[in-house]
Amino acid sequence: MKRIIFLFFISIKFFILFLVSFLPFNTVNKKSLLKKYLEEAGGSFIKIGQILALRVDIVPKEYSLELLDLFDHVKPFSYKEVKKIYIKEFGTTPEKLFKVFEKTPFASASFGQVHAAKLRNGHIVAVKIQRPNIRNIVRTDFIIIRLIIFILSIFVKIEGLSWNSFFKEFKNWTTEELDYQIEAAHAQEIYNNALNCEHVVIPKTYHELSTSTILVQDYIDGIPLSRILKEVRAGNTDIHKLKKMNVFVDQAINNLLHEMARQYFFNKIYHADPHPGNIIIMDKGKIGLIDFGIVGKPAPNRFAFRHYMRSYAQNKVEEAGYYFILFAGEDLEKMITSAFPKNTNNNHVNKIMRLLAKDFLNKMNKTSMKMCVDIIDMKIDYAVMTLQILKIINKYKIKLPDQMTSFLRALSIIGFLAKEFDPKFSLMKLINDFFEKYPEESFPSLDVSTIPYRRMSQEEALERLNNWILYLMETEPELYHSINNYVKNYSKEYV
Repeated sequence: MKRIIFLFFISIKFFILFLVSFLPFNTVNKKSLLKKYLEEAGGSFIKIGQILALRVDIVPKEYSLELLDLFDHVKPFSYKEVKKIYIKEFGTTPEKLFKVFEKTPFASASFGQVHAAKLRNGHIVAVKIQRPNIRNIVRTDFIIIRLIIFILSIFVKIEGLSWNSFFKEFKNWTTEELDYQIEAAHAQEIYNNALNCEHVVIPKTYHELSTSTILVQDYIDGIPLSRILKEVRAGNTDIHKLKKMNVFVDQAINNLLHEMARQYFFNKIYHADPHPGNIIIMDKGKIGLIDFGIVGKPAPNRFAFRHYMRSYAQNKVEEAGYYFILFAGEDLEKMITSAFPKNTNNNHVNKIMRLLAKDFLNKMNKTSMKMCVDIIDMKIDYAVMTLQILKIINKYKIKLPDQMTSFLRALSIIGFLAKEFDPKFSLMKLINDFFEKYPEESFPSLDVSTIPYRRMSQEEALERLNNWILYLMETEPELYHSINNYVKNYSKEYV
């Protein structure tokens, strides 16, 4: 209740300040109001601010510039609180566990702050400590945000992704992010999988010094991409000046995408939150990845998605459309397969999926040219492009697996970051480079993400297939006629 009252009063305070900002001779900086409000609200509201900082299609650039501070410049809590946390977790103070412990944090974000320290052997580490009472604060925030989203869902529709889906993803990720032991396990797995990678550094985790509210990892020496991005947006530097200072952001972005794709296609988990505060730019474009509170798992049918990405990057449009429908509509394919008798040739199922892919490509072609121009002009970003794809497939009553939506979101963040530094950047070119580096034979022969096929009863499948075809009759008449005619012809042949 205290949290709700607190948010109510600061909302009133900042609303009054917002009104005052329109008065002549006022001293209120309107551009910083949103950041200050989210910062003072704290908890999950800072997370929302971080999301908004990367959406220049929603928030004006000058406001987005202010919000970038929310990645690592949030007001820290006192060292007195740090000592209390350490005594609670370890029964002693930081000074007795480390050779050196810096009392002032060098980074402070939504859920915790980071202190530099030295182990007894002199090795430098980063110590992340969770904010006091943050878990209770976030639980209350969920109630408030859920109410806000309920109201927004009535008056504001977002295409391609429902408000409820957004809240579900936000809640799940935030809950996991608050347990540093889960993060430590994620970090360890990604660290083990990247031991032979030359272009990326994953910090080693010291489990014996970590708990659910304290995480100790190797310190990565470099510059957070969030600070570089802020200087670029402010007009203080650009990619050419950065190169003269031996800061190769373009190479770092290249390495980031390659690493994200490698994690997705070769491993069981991947870093699903590559925002600029979690990316450290090191020498010669090498990158360091930190903060493993949010990870994703590859979606089922990773094989089909890989072929979609490869085909699209190579401009094989028809093939790309087919593979996209194949992985996006996997549940639909299983339904159609189960509707036909078991001894039926699978070519019938393949034909229906290709009819669906053809219709999908026609719809994409109508919007893709404009989207490509808008991306070049930076009127939209890759996240908007992803939502447009989701909007189209929703018309077929197809829902991408949640794991896939997370990966597309991660790719869109990388694309957004790259466009900020190089307007000519092409995400597809970088993906094509990845597949040139990793030929087909190098991928695992067994797709660890594939879920065993489960056939439903033919009676249930036929009922669902008929309902789906009737749905298409109302929403997609052309596609309905194509699929319905094919099914009718098949039925005549079978009978």
